[in-house]
Amino acid sequence: MDTVFAVERIEEEGGVTFLLRGNIDVHAEAEFRSIPDRATAPVIRFDFSQVGRINSMGIAHLLRCFKKIKDTTRSEIILSGLSTVHSMLFKTTGVFLLASHDSNRP
Repeated sequence: MDTVFAVERIEEEGGVTFLLRGNIDVHAEAEFRSIPDRATAPVIRFDFSQVGRINSMGIAHLLRCFKKIKDTTRSEIILSGLSTVHSMLFKTTGVFLLASHDSNRP
């Protein structure tokens, strides 16, 4: 798995998916700042299936990004492809207060 963070935007029926790749850390800031401007659908999915490590700066980027999307678009944010570690991290840091987990979608 590549550790360099990258984001791919995928148009889907009924929404937009952001496929996240690599580690989410301090180096992911520029990518996360650009996401809210590209979140132009009623349902926004974030696919974490290709994400490795997420540190405290990564959590801060996620929270800031999700909050901006909620405040500006009122879109529903759905997270998929979460590992057990990601799920536990998101529960303890409040990420799930801004986004829901789609456990049925890999």
